[in-house]
Amino acid sequence: MAEPARSAHPLGRPGVARPFVGPPAWPSAVPPDELPDGPGSRCEAVRVFVGEHRARLLRLGLHLLVAALPLLAISAHVFGIAPMNVTAGLLVVPLTLVTLLLGVFSPSGEERLLLSGAMWGVLATLVYDAVRLDTVYLLGWWGDFIPRVGTWILGSGAAADAGSPVVGAVVGYLWRYVGDGGGIGVAFFVLVAATGLRRWGERATVAASVTFAVFPVWTGLVATVALAPRGQQQMFPLTPATVLLSLVGHLVFGLVLGLGCARCRRLEEYWPWTPLLDLRRGAPAVPPLVRPARSDGWGPPALVTAGGDDPERTEIRPLAPPRPAGARRGGARPLDPASGPVRVLDMPPGPAPVVRAGTGRRSGPVPIAGQARPGTGPWPHPAPPGADPWSGPVRSRVTSSTKAPPGRAGRG
Repeated sequence: MAEPARSAHPLGRPGVARPFVGPPAWPSAVPPDELPDGPGSRCEAVRVFVGEHRARLLRLGLHLLVAALPLLAISAHVFGIAPMNVTAGLLVVPLTLVTLLLGVFSPSGEERLLLSGAMWGVLATLVYDAVRLDTVYLLGWWGDFIPRVGTWILGSGAAADAGSPVVGAVVGYLWRYVGDGGGIGVAFFVLVAATGLRRWGERATVAASVTFAVFPVWTGLVATVALAPRGQQQMFPLTPATVLLSLVGHLVFGLVLGLGCARCRRLEEYWPWTPLLDLRRGAPAVPPLVRPARSDGWGPPALVTAGGDDPERTEIRPLAPPRPAGARRGGARPLDPASGPVRVLDMPPGPAPVVRAGTGRRSGPVPIAGQARPGTGPWPHPAPPGADPWSGPVRSRVTSSTKAPPGRAGRG
């Protein structure tokens, strides 16, 4: 018999230890733009996202531009870049009309978010002015430059020449409330919805609002007054009192705006995209939905746990038995399911004959097993155990050997 061939290599002999062989070398380095989490993949994801939602992003950008233009127009006028009547007539008013027409004829979900932000911004500006005007007109600690802003908007036209300081004050405060306050509210609400900040709680939302009111809003105001060549002459002088009072007013503004944002319902539902916090940390695990069955008084309650497509997370408990067709909610008690099928008697067509009691024929309502009857019918008591609930204690004339009494034979 031929002996099996053996390997000539020493590793093929028994008792020889096989040396450790490391993992094979990688063929080549993968470019960074092809890595799963590399900068190339992120840039590609951003390009795909922008391409899919280009129209909606442009519309949102238009809203944010309109929200920021009133404040930027004041800074441009103070720095001497562009007169405020020009920026108001060529940019602010036309773009505001465009956004209003888009909201009326082609509304979108996120515009409800923008409207809520504008309303809370106007309310926060009213509370801010309640504090500021007290120090301006009652205490006289600093001046009011808002009517002067109204004259900048009117320019050197006929309205500015014929108008009084009252007209400038009306135009200036209208610009302040709707433009400045409403625009800041829109910007902050968009920031909160885009980041998902409200998941951290009410305190975090209010703290973020106060911070936003200080930087960049209050910081931008002070920087405009300090850096512009004629900023202090056109707006207000920078003194410790004016800096402190303006800071307190912006803190009040941020507090009211943050409280309003924290109490807005369904704010995240109006935002059409995933918040940035969910993209960074991953979406939170949603607990399984438990849907209790509707209690109809028939059988044990049912409970079905929705587990999706995972069979290990799906739990189905026995549902309630089907209700009989004759059972009604709030009506007579249905028959016991364990009592067996219902016995149906052959009845002649037409109305049932009415026979006096004692003749052996049935009359009155059909008795139900196990249910007591009132004392007005032919069966004043429930059927005894073992008796036929349909015929009752009355014996049939066919099977009974007894005869009726002579005095009652002819009755009926």
